[in-house]
Amino acid sequence: MGCARGLCTAEKIFMFINIAFAMYAGALLATAARLAWDPSTYTWFRFLCAAQYRVSAAYVLAAGLWLVALVYLAAAAAAKRTVCLHIYAGGVACLAVSEVAYGAWMVASLVTWWREAPQAELARRALDLLHDLKPALLAVERYRDLARPLYDMIEEVEREAPNNAVVIVIFGLLGMVLQIAAFVMARRLARREAYGEGEAGGGGEKARSCSSSAPDDDSDSDARDDPRDTPPGWRKKANLRMYTILDKIF
Repeated sequence: MGCARGLCTAEKIFMFINIAFAMYAGALLATAARLAWDPSTYTWFRFLCAAQYRVSAAYVLAAGLWLVALVYLAAAAAAKRTVCLHIYAGGVACLAVSEVAYGAWMVASLVTWWREAPQAELARRALDLLHDLKPALLAVERYRDLARPLYDMIEEVEREAPNNAVVIVIFGLLGMVLQIAAFVMARRLARREAYGEGEAGGGGEKARSCSSSAPDDDSDSDARDDPRDTPPGWRKKANLRMYTILDKIF
């Protein structure tokens, strides 16, 4: 239970969020590398959707680098905590806005592409070709040892391809939750630091005021004890009164 309580502090949650951000950054940078250099990834995408390919490649790379910068800011918050946390929260908000804008543009552009682009017609014809190709592969007797594996691969692609969309949706939702949590935690920690600095500043002001007022009290007491300020003959009269009192007592 003690370990669990230690893990649920705001600082630890903020650290875990940024570990997840680092993992997302690595995945985005790897995807950007594949979009740039892996022919199995970019050839068909670039051929069918050239504009969407260029924007996606640039955005995925920029988002990965942005997440790396956010993780660095989270680490730098240990030194200049309040300033870095405010910048971090602003960076998370900018990333979320850019994701919404990118997603909206992609959906709108792909809908337009599917309706109007000639490459979309090629994609539809390619899907029809797959459906016609499978019976042809089964009908080939001479190359059955080659045709059967090709048929199985086409079947697997058709069966497993929708899982990619499910994975993208799940990780997108998880990323959205992480960004909301990161923004909330950064703002919370920044407010806590600002409150602590305010209390420290107030304590310092009180200490300075007390220290500045202390010499005045000492100076007043010194002024009261200064023999130069006593009236003439006052000390002799005081001594006579004291002797008179002592004579009456003894």
